[in-house]
Amino acid sequence: MTPKGRNVTVFDAEAARRSGTTRAVRRMRTDGSFAPAIELPVPAELPGSGELWAVPGLVDAHVHAAWHDFDAADRSARSARETTRLTSAALRTMFAAGFTRVRDAGGLLPGQLAEAAEHAGGSGASPFAARAELSHALLDRAAAAAAGGLDAAVEGVLADGANWVKLVGTAGVAAPAGARLEPVFTAAEVRDAVQRAHAAGAEVMMHAWGGAAIDDAIEAGVRSIEHGMYLSAAQASRAAERGTFFVPTIRIYRLVLAMIDRGELPAAFRPRVADAVAAHPVAVRVARDAGVPIAVGTDSGTPEQHGSGWHELAALVEAGLTPGEALEAATAVGAALLDGPRGGLAADAVLLTRAPDSAEALRDPELVAAVIRGGAPDLITEPTERNPK
Repeated sequence: MTPKGRNVTVFDAEAARRSGTTRAVRRMRTDGSFAPAIELPVPAELPGSGELWAVPGLVDAHVHAAWHDFDAADRSARSARETTRLTSAALRTMFAAGFTRVRDAGGLLPGQLAEAAEHAGGSGASPFAARAELSHALLDRAAAAAAGGLDAAVEGVLADGANWVKLVGTAGVAAPAGARLEPVFTAAEVRDAVQRAHAAGAEVMMHAWGGAAIDDAIEAGVRSIEHGMYLSAAQASRAAERGTFFVPTIRIYRLVLAMIDRGELPAAFRPRVADAVAAHPVAVRVARDAGVPIAVGTDSGTPEQHGSGWHELAALVEAGLTPGEALEAATAVGAALLDGPRGGLAADAVLLTRAPDSAEALRDPELVAAVIRGGAPDLITEPTERNPK
């Protein structure tokens, strides 16, 4: 039963975009319809007694659900059983934080996903774990060479059941001294990879900080650019024309910079990372102003980071997006990125304890009151571990 007097204010992305504020919404009672065939049951045990806010289930479009250590050697040292246990916990934590769908950006294998769901107590996808889209290979030049060339590497990824192929188009944090934005693959290689993926019904995402790799990705039909802190205005304009998505993952580089300053990573990385951190907000604004669809991605890869997606929304607001634009990035845009022309899945919903109208509110550890899968009242999460720091 709906508690008497509890109102739910439903986030309306289009109205928020028009007005620039999350307060431009449709107001309704809790027995109203949130979306076609979806109702919002509000359990009596939810915290507080005032108004609740509702947003669709959020999408983390760039996560490493099966990574639980920053260093690859540490990840390799974990047993398969321990990795499965931690992956299951990570997917549950993401769901409890309101992120009901995630796109894995490398590391999560089909078998691991099934085992993690079973460990969580469900058959198939656990109702209390985020649904995952797979990209289980990070294809850089070394990985492509080991497979006998990029074409063979892409074919191998697709044969293993991935619905996303991840290309590493530029160097990253641990690049050798003097590395800049040189593309890892040729334009022809990227084009062939995209064509092979599309022929198999899959899409391509590309890690690219900037430079010619972004140009090649856009022209080849890559679905999304990951990170892109040196995205230029000309590239943004072209991406908007082609419908290329942008997933900035802005907060993770701040976390990496903090790790360097604490001595947890080599000091030699600092100039490159600090420059990237300074450039990232500019790229977000350039993309927004050009009309590039921006989706939310955390790039999380440790237990402390998994489930912290609301902090990525806050970072986007601090970079220049309005709270409404950040919420749209995490909901409607993220769903469009994952679903494409197939259309959306049955809507999930997240009930919030306060208006998500500022960076401070988005970081509130008590922001998420409950998560509802597909409108079903019996699939509501326990209100714990909702918004990790």
